[in-house]
Amino acid sequence: MSKGEDTKSLILEKAVQVASVQGLQGLTIGTLADELGMSKSGLFGKFASKENLQIEVLRVGSELFRRNVVYPALKTKPGLQRLKTAFQMWLTWANTSELPGGCLFLSSSSEFDDRPGIVRDHLKKTQLSWQKTLKQFVQDAKDTLELDENTNVDKMVQEIWGLILGFHFYNRLLEDKNCEKRTKQSFNELIKRFQNED
Repeated sequence: MSKGEDTKSLILEKAVQVASVQGLQGLTIGTLADELGMSKSGLFGKFASKENLQIEVLRVGSELFRRNVVYPALKTKPGLQRLKTAFQMWLTWANTSELPGGCLFLSSSSEFDDRPGIVRDHLKKTQLSWQKTLKQFVQDAKDTLELDENTNVDKMVQEIWGLILGFHFYNRLLEDKNCEKRTKQSFNELIKRFQNED
């Protein structure tokens, strides 16, 4: 890695942290320059626009998510074990030290759900990719006969996503210390509802 690439990597690492707290909209070349003690012109030369900076942050955030959630799940046995690991790692991801403000994608989704443009398009693409992976994990559990063959994959994934959204709200805003335990209980009840009892 060249010195320039190394510097850009360090900048983006800080940018992800700032965006997790202030949101993607709060992340500007100016605010990032202040955080890093760099010149605005130097940062502008690396990203050229606020939108490019935001997309780069989402790209780095996606790799962090894969490293913290997807890859650990893929190391486990396909089926319920993999689905349960993915859910646990997704909960843990909300409190990772690399994201002092919590999940970058959940906060960004509320910012950009009604804001058309290239940043929203990129954000949507990342979330659809994770949704596709999660659907495959559920399908794998059906294929191994651990979930009932009549399990509606889309419905189950939506319910799992709802648990994560609820956890994020109770955990970050309400600072409810018991919400993780309740979320895990709800997930286990969800699994049991769809589980093959044969």
